[in-house]
Amino acid sequence: RMRGPRILGAMSTSSRLVARGVRLLRGASAGVARAPLGSQGGSRRSCEDAGLQVLASGRAAAFSAVRPHMVAERWLAGASRWLAAPTTPPHGAVSVRLGASSVVGVRSMSAEAVAVEAAPAKEIYQMPKKVRKKMVTWDGARLSTDPTAPIVVRRRPTTPSQRHTAIIDKSFLWRGRPVKGLTQGMSKTGGRNNTGRITVFWRGGGNKHKYRLIDFKRVLFTHVGVRVGVVERVEYDPNRSAFIALLRHPVDEASLPAGHKKSIGDYLSYIVCPLGVKIGQELHASRTETVDVKPGNSMPLKFMPVGTVVHNIELWPGKGGQMCRSAGTSAQVLERNESKGYALLRLQSKEQRYVPLNSMATIGAVSNPNKKNEVLGKAGRNRWKGFRSRVRGVAMNPVDHPHGGGEGKKGTGGPPLTPWGKQTKGFKTVRKLNPLIDLPRWKAKRQSR
Repeated sequence: RMRGPRILGAMSTSSRLVARGVRLLRGASAGVARAPLGSQGGSRRSCEDAGLQVLASGRAAAFSAVRPHMVAERWLAGASRWLAAPTTPPHGAVSVRLGASSVVGVRSMSAEAVAVEAAPAKEIYQMPKKVRKKMVTWDGARLSTDPTAPIVVRRRPTTPSQRHTAIIDKSFLWRGRPVKGLTQGMSKTGGRNNTGRITVFWRGGGNKHKYRLIDFKRVLFTHVGVRVGVVERVEYDPNRSAFIALLRHPVDEASLPAGHKKSIGDYLSYIVCPLGVKIGQELHASRTETVDVKPGNSMPLKFMPVGTVVHNIELWPGKGGQMCRSAGTSAQVLERNESKGYALLRLQSKEQRYVPLNSMATIGAVSNPNKKNEVLGKAGRNRWKGFRSRVRGVAMNPVDHPHGGGEGKKGTGGPPLTPWGKQTKGFKTVRKLNPLIDLPRWKAKRQSR
C-alpha cells in the first residue's frame, strides 16, 4: 500500500503512476478477466514485469520529488532484482498486450543488472531476515546462534517452577523428524529384566522415543582411503545428552564391488555431533591416511599430534567409539608410545589411560557443553524422561531395605548400607586396577588437592 505518494496533493502525476502500477500488479497476479494486461499462459511474467516497471518508476518519481538530495535510483535497483529473471520471450524482451495490439520492447540492461541475473536464485531473492526471538533473554543472557553450543535459557518466573528452570535453547536445531531408515523402535523395560524382576529402581513411564542408529565407527575396519561426509543438519537426540549430526556421503556407485547390497547407511549416517562444526562442512574419516586436524575429522591415534583434543575414542580397534561421547566431554593425547603400541590419554576425570594406537578417535570436543548447567525446574520434567522419584531407605519397611522400619524418624541405626547390605560410604569397590590405567581418578583427585 503506497501511503507516501497518496498523501501528497501536488504530486498527482506520481500518484497516478503508482496507482496504475498497483492495479497492473493486482490484475497480473490475480489473473482475472478484467485485468488491463493479458495474464494467461506464458504472458503472465511479462505482465508482472511491466507492472513492476511502472510501479518502480512512480515510486522513484515520488521519492525524488520529496527528497531530491537522495538518489532515486535505489527504487530501480531494488526492482531490477525482480526483473532480472528470464522472461517468456527471448532474452531481454518484454511483451505487453494492450487490447488487440502487442508491443515487444527490448530491455536495456546495465553491467550490474547482468551480474545480478547471472547470480544464483538464492542471492537474487533475498527476503528480509525475520528475527524469531530476541537475541537477548529477559535476564540479559545473549543467545548463541551456534547449534552445537546453545546457551541455557532462563525463563521468566511466572510460576514457582519456572523461577529455577534453565533449559538448553533448541531453537537452532532441526525441527523435523529423524531419517526413518536410521531409526528403530525402542521398547521400555520399566527397570525389569527378562524374568520380570526389578533390577533398576526408580524407572518407568516417560515419552516414547525412537532409537537413532549412530555411526560410532565413522569408517569400516576394512575401508581403504578417506570417507567424506557433508553435514546436513544438527538434531536433538532424546537418548543421549549430546546432539547428533546427519552426514551425507557422496558415493560413486560405479566403484562399488560386485554384488554389493545398497543400504541407506552408504549415503546417510548419524554421528555424535562435534563442537563447532558448520552446516555444509565436509568431515573426513580414514583408518589408513592422515586427515586434517579439524573438529569432526576422524583418524587413528597414531596419526594424532600430541596435545590434540579428541572424543568418541575406541578402546579396541574396529569396535567403535566408547569413551567421551557425552555432552561437552573430551580427552587429550599426552604421548604416543610407538614401542608399546599405545597412546596415553587424559580423560575428563583426570584419569590417565593407555589406548591402542590403531584405535580411531574424532578430533574436537562433543557438542552441547552447557548441558551441565541445565536445571529441570520441576519433578514432572524428570517423569517425561522416564525417571521416577527416589524413595529413601529409612522410609521403607524392613523387608525392603536395611534402613527401613522403626517408629518415627529412627535413622539408619548403623553405617549406611545398600539394599543388599553392603556399605555405601568408604567401601572400596575396585578389586584390581586395570593395567591400562596409568593414573586412576581417585589418585589424580588426591594429587590435585
